[in-house]
Amino acid sequence: MSKTVKNVFKYTLFIAIAAVCFYFAFRDINFEGFVADLKNAKYEYIIASMVMGYAAFISRGMRWVLLLKPIGENAHTWRAIHAVAIGYLTNLLVPRAGELARCSSLYQAERIPVNKLFGTVILERLIDFMMLILLTLLTFFLEYDQLQAFFDDAFAGEGQTERGNTMKIIGALLVLSAIAALYFLRHRFQHLPFYAKVRDFWDGLKDGLKSIGKLESKLPFVLHTLFIWLMYYLMVYVCVFALPQTESIDASSGLFVMIVAGLGMVVPTPGGVGSYHYLVKMAMVVLGISATVGLSFATLVHTGQIIMTVVGGVIAFAAMGRHRIRRKREAAAQKD
Repeated sequence: MSKTVKNVFKYTLFIAIAAVCFYFAFRDINFEGFVADLKNAKYEYIIASMVMGYAAFISRGMRWVLLLKPIGENAHTWRAIHAVAIGYLTNLLVPRAGELARCSSLYQAERIPVNKLFGTVILERLIDFMMLILLTLLTFFLEYDQLQAFFDDAFAGEGQTERGNTMKIIGALLVLSAIAALYFLRHRFQHLPFYAKVRDFWDGLKDGLKSIGKLESKLPFVLHTLFIWLMYYLMVYVCVFALPQTESIDASSGLFVMIVAGLGMVVPTPGGVGSYHYLVKMAMVVLGISATVGLSFATLVHTGQIIMTVVGGVIAFAAMGRHRIRRKREAAAQKD
């Protein structure tokens, strides 16, 4: 199977998943009530959510600069922020491609090796995953009944669960077997050019992952991490005040909604379309909100963040493009 065919199949699968989620999200919805909710919403709260989302981009870019310094790489702060925005914009079009686009963009602007950039991005993802786990545990203690009800509705069926667990175990064993085989047979591949490229890439990843231990001042890094997740929380919770039916949701239940919204963005659909709407609607139903209002809420939050990501990404592309043109002109002038 050619690479093009694989990509077409993969993107078709992503779109199919989004379509199925979108169908379940809008099934049995009162469209008149849905449209009325969108018309009567207080959009100042949606705009505030968009501002908070972009503030998270800025903080994430600044945190990335901190991670690059210990490995001897200095990146311009705004170019790092623009690279982050480009990564998120790319994820809207091609799920899971944002990290590569983000690293490639900063490489083109700053000439920092992609393997080092990718190593720091992996480190960021690990830290974000840990934060998500901690917040999920906090939600578990604060909103146990709601969380249990949500997962009972979302993953009902003991037989499916058992089959899913069995497949996960088999998949893990296959991956471990492949890694072991590659390790014990590594000497047979060392003379190949491909092996050298993989080894260089791995060395760069290790440099990136080691950067956290070499941070001169860890406090700014910790503060940026906390600020990013505070923005993630607030950009969802502030939107409950946009609709009269949801403004009574308290801060603790808002954390539950944020966790579920995060799960919606993890599903491999373009920009979380469909999966975000369906899961957030389910979360709102668990909180006693009607399915129609829950979908209206999900649509308002998601659309606001999509607009923010598109605008921020377009600005980032323009800024990075101007930087590359300016750098080429400067290089040409030096040759003359």
